[in-house]
Amino acid sequence: MKVVVSIIISLLSCLSLSAQSATEYFNAGNPIKYCGTKYYLAWSAQPQENYFVQEYLPKGESLDHYNQMFTVSVIFWDRTPLEAVQAKISELEERKNTDPITNYMVAENNGEYILEFIVGDSSDGKMNTVEVDVHYYRQMTINGRNASVLCFYSSRAYGDDILPFIQSIQEKRNAWYEGMTNLKITPKFPKR
Repeated sequence: MKVVVSIIISLLSCLSLSAQSATEYFNAGNPIKYCGTKYYLAWSAQPQENYFVQEYLPKGESLDHYNQMFTVSVIFWDRTPLEAVQAKISELEERKNTDPITNYMVAENNGEYILEFIVGDSSDGKMNTVEVDVHYYRQMTINGRNASVLCFYSSRAYGDDILPFIQSIQEKRNAWYEGMTNLKITPKFPKR
């Protein structure tokens, strides 16, 4: 479990870095089409030897102030997607101590998991940003190696757009889940 948590912390550290040129470590499609929007490779990293992450944005969006983002990450290991889900839930439970809007729910189907969660950022008693993420965890074999693949969609609202955004989540949820499970991205790494 500590390994999973350290990998998640490593990912969060990478996400806080400013934009750089993106290296395509694996082919997941470019663009990726999800729920009617096309997402183009915008950022990538290899935080550890066996761990790769690529972020995709719609045209006109930026990493430091986006409304929508799609991410694909791959970690080569023998752990299960459930362990990654449990690590993320532990992180969210801890976040509840400082972020009262934090909440989540999990759905499972044949060893694949969707974890949806909402988090916020506030200052001086006012919400500045609210983010909803839909994480889709799957186990697969890539180039003969066991891998966990995490695809996730992130949607944000800022300032006065927060309340209508929160009110729209319920009506968007089914499309998010269906879009994620139907996408079935299989990252393709160059053979070594």
